[in-house]
Amino acid sequence: MSKLRAVSDFESSLLSINQLQAKYLGPDDYKVAAKILGNDPIPLVCKFFYFEVKIIDGGKNGMIGIGFCKSIDQNKKTDDLDIMSLPGQQNNSWGYHGDDGYSYCSGSGEPYGPLYTTGDTIGCYLNFKKKIVFYTKNGVNLGIACYLPNGWEENLYLCIGFRSQGGSVEVNFGNRKFEYSGKLLK
Repeated sequence: MSKLRAVSDFESSLLSINQLQAKYLGPDDYKVAAKILGNDPIPLVCKFFYFEVKIIDGGKNGMIGIGFCKSIDQNKKTDDLDIMSLPGQQNNSWGYHGDDGYSYCSGSGEPYGPLYTTGDTIGCYLNFKKKIVFYTKNGVNLGIACYLPNGWEENLYLCIGFRSQGGSVEVNFGNRKFEYSGKLLK
């Protein structure tokens, strides 16, 4: 993965994307959201995958979700991914949200970790062999958030959702040192 993209043309109109950075330009409206994905799926041959997202600006209300989602058909109106939701708020997606600290797994949310906002770095770790997901905040492992379901063996994409006017992020795929230096379970 080397850059980011919007999920749909509608969402593209709400975002400013520059390689590894994105900013939400949309309205301050709970009914509108936009998502970005990695331009390529996470390689299925990986035993594990980790990336970090620096919150450059939490925006007006801090509603930013970081996680991943199953494959999306670019030729359809994103049937697998509701364009008005954040990662984890619908089936086949998983995410950790900055405004409430919840971990959302395929539509179900539970208290998980601290809130995050401007200046924080959130990491997302997927272990395909052990089927676990955990997040980090500023280099600290927050513990297992959820387990990958059976049948996850489809393309998975990094997914970041915005519902916070002015929110902006920068993604690190390992092109520079990660804040998290702990053990990545293999």
